[in-house]
This record gives sequence, C-alpha cells and structure tokens, in this order.
Amino acid sequence: MADDKKRASGLKPVERRTFLRYSLIGSVSAGLGGFALSSLGFLWPRPGDGLFGEEDLGDARELADEINDTRAPIRVPEGGVSILVWDPSISAAERNYGADHAILDDTTGLMAVDSQNCPHLGCGVPWCQSSQWFECPCHGSRYNRYGEWTGGPAPRGLDRFVSFINDDGRFIVNFGEHLTGPARTANALEQPPEGPPCVDA
Repeated sequence: MADDKKRASGLKPVERRTFLRYSLIGSVSAGLGGFALSSLGFLWPRPGDGLFGEEDLGDARELADEINDTRAPIRVPEGGVSILVWDPSISAAERNYGADHAILDDTTGLMAVDSQNCPHLGCGVPWCQSSQWFECPCHGSRYNRYGEWTGGPAPRGLDRFVSFINDDGRFIVNFGEHLTGPARTANALEQPPEGPPCVDA
C-alpha cells in the first residue's frame, strides 16, 4: 500500500502542451486510419459484382410472364441488375435496343439494366411500384420502365448489359459486355409516372 501511495504521489500532472500534442496526433491518426479502412473497401467486390461472363438468368418466357404479372422488374442482386420487359414493336425501342438485347417475340423483349449504380454518383436505384419508375434515393434521378432518363441530375439512362435468348429459351446476360445507358433524349417509351413517387424530388 505504501509503495502504491509513493507511486501515485510521484506522478507528474500532464502539461497542457503535452495534452494538446497527443490529442492532435490521436485525432489525425484516427482520421487517416478511417480513410485507409474506407479505401480498402475498393479492393473487395460489392454485392452485385459477383457474376462474370455469360450467365443464364432463367427461362425467358417465365421471366417475361412474371414481370408482366407483377408489373415489376426482377431484381438479380448477385449481378446488380434488374431484368425488365421491353416492346420491340415500338420502332424507337427496336432501333435503340434491338441489336443488343433479347427479343422473345414480336412484342416482348428482355433486358438487364444496371440498377446497382446510378449513372450520376453510383447509388443503388430501386424500383418504385407506385410510379412504375426506377427512382434514385440519393439525388432524385428517375428512369422509366426501360431505364431511360426522365429527370434528375443523372447524365443518361441506366447502363445495361448485352443479352440474348439461347436455343433452349434461356435468358443469357453477358456481364462482360457493359453498355453505356441511353442518352437523355432517348425516350422510346414516353412513359409518364403512373402514380405517386417513392422518392421526394
């Protein structure tokens, strides 16, 4: 006990200058450490970066029927895409998308849009069932049912991947062939919102 008292009484008070120096070193170290840890996140793939090359995403007819029945795209989280139906009988749609996206019959096609990354700043772009649009919750960019730009700061429509239907009727998406989204002026669908938005502008 006597030794403890001697040790306690022998401690010098911390000087103000020493305290401030260590506080500054600690806060700068913590900030740099946080920055380094967040930078390391770029070395690992995000959810949605898990599919590569040509991937079979299912029976094309069943996918189209499900999308039409639910009036909602089918989300494929491991690929970071949403599968949607488009109409090749619309001449502007056929001209814009016919060469690179799957066509099932005269009025039904399938495409896979990159709903994981908004072309503005990379936020995920969820589907809004009430408006029947894709709506970015970060900065308010909006895209119609074909992923075409309809408003907000994004420079273009949603990016997409080349797709086709194989001889067995399977919907194949080539994750190795990324396509830049359509220009703001490419509005083949001309679809107004069909209900209230999910994200306030």
